[in-house]
Amino acid sequence: MGLILPVLFLGLMASLSPATIVVFVLVLGTARARVNAVGFLFGWGLSLTVVFALSYALALSGETQEGGGRHAVAVIELLLGAALVVVGARVWRRGPRAATGSSDWGTQRLVGHMAGLTPFGAAVVGVLKQPWAITAAASLVVVHNHETGLAVALAFVLFTVASTATVGLMFVYYARYPGEAQARLAALRDRMVAAGPAIGALAGMLVGAFLIIDGAIGLR
Repeated sequence: MGLILPVLFLGLMASLSPATIVVFVLVLGTARARVNAVGFLFGWGLSLTVVFALSYALALSGETQEGGGRHAVAVIELLLGAALVVVGARVWRRGPRAATGSSDWGTQRLVGHMAGLTPFGAAVVGVLKQPWAITAAASLVVVHNHETGLAVALAFVLFTVASTATVGLMFVYYARYPGEAQARLAALRDRMVAAGPAIGALAGMLVGAFLIIDGAIGLR
C-alpha cells in the first residue's frame, strides 16, 4: 500500500497533462485518426517504458553505492521536485496571460502540422508528449521504497495504466462514437487550451511538493 498510492498519484498527474490531451484531440481530428491514434499510443508507451527503465536503472545504481551514494535518490527527488515547483509557480504567476494569445496561436500552428500526419509522425509526437519528468519521478519513488522484482513490475503496470487512462479513454470513446466524440473532444480541447497552463502548473507543483517531501524523508 505504501508504494501503490504514490505511484497511482503520479500516474494520474501524468494522465491529466493538458498538453497531451490537446495534442491527442488534434490527432483524433486527422484524416487517418484511428491509425494515427494507435501510432501516438505506441510512441507514448515506448517513451514511458524507456524513461522509466533508464531512470530506475540509474537511480538503483546510486542507491546501491556505499556511503553518500545511498542518499543519491533522495537528493535527485529533492532537485527534481524543486525544479517542478519553480517552473509551476512561474507559470501560475503568469495567470491568464499564459492562456491567451500564444496558446491559441500554438494550437492553430499544431492544426496545420497535423493535416498530413502519418502513423510514424504520430508515434514521434507520442514520444515527445509523454511527461518524462513525472515518469522519472515514479521510478525514483519505486527505488526509494526499496522494491524489487515483481513489485517493480506491478508498480510499472499501475503507473502505465493510470498515466494512459485519459488518452486511452478518449480513444475508446472516439472509436465507439466518432461523430459525437468529434464535437465533444473539440470542446474539451478548447477548454484545455484556455485552462491548460493553470492545470499544468498546479499539477507540476503538486508533484514537486510530493517529491520534496519524499526526498526529505529519505535523507532523514
